[in-house]
Amino acid sequence: MVIAIIAILAAMLLPALASAKARAQRMQCMNQMRQLGLGFPIFVIDHNDMLPPAGWADGTYTQPHFAVTWDSLLNKYIGGNASDVDLSAGSYLSGDAPKILQCPADRFPKVSWMGGSDPYLAMRSYAMVSAGTSQGPTGDFQRDPKNGLPNLNLAGKLGVGIVWQVLAQYPVANFDASGYKSSVVRDPAGSILLCENTHGQQSAGNIWTSACFGPQSLGDIYQIDPSAAPQDPNSNNGVNQGALLYKAHKNRFNYVFNDGHVEGLKIEQTIGSGTLTAPKGMWTVVPGD
Repeated sequence: MVIAIIAILAAMLLPALASAKARAQRMQCMNQMRQLGLGFPIFVIDHNDMLPPAGWADGTYTQPHFAVTWDSLLNKYIGGNASDVDLSAGSYLSGDAPKILQCPADRFPKVSWMGGSDPYLAMRSYAMVSAGTSQGPTGDFQRDPKNGLPNLNLAGKLGVGIVWQVLAQYPVANFDASGYKSSVVRDPAGSILLCENTHGQQSAGNIWTSACFGPQSLGDIYQIDPSAAPQDPNSNNGVNQGALLYKAHKNRFNYVFNDGHVEGLKIEQTIGSGTLTAPKGMWTVVPGD
């Protein structure tokens, strides 16, 4: 009888405990993102009013291969002490990355080369909003630096997260890759800088998914891919895990805005006059859309 009563009480308490845990993780995630957001204006001051790019990499993938990402560039501003050699490797060990790069709810299995169900590489749960949703040398993701920064006032353009891909082997990592001037953001309080964007192979310093195209569509570079299958921890191929994180946050994602404040929002609240697959609103630097 006593055991039955205890079992009933436990069953009643479990949902409340799970909800409290989810809320605690969401709040911890928001605090971490707030700390990450503080690193950007310090970087801007040190770099002549220039924001960091979302990423830079040489494009050959032959050894040595170099890559740096926004979290690599901000490393010393967010409590990290990794060397430039480690930061330019494209991924680095968990002990070399600030813990605030990983959302506490992002405990999903990763690809085999990250350690599968027990990752030994540092994880990153966040991405800058991409400059747009096209890829390739003239696109907005993995863009050839010779083609310059896209004009963010054009239709289809989004945030300040430009990703450069040099179409040749580079002798050293470029820690001075160009980014946008902070002045291009005309509505800092209404424009997202960092979003949650978790993936099966998103390690700290990894160029892949260092920028995000929007809230939802087919593909890795969105917050949610509705078609994504569960990650196989024995596979080398990563899958989008945004739907899992969204659910863990009780159907919210956390966002850092360009003025530094953080909000937890449903994805529908962020898109303005756009759609989930072609967002406007908080996803662009243009006010009033």
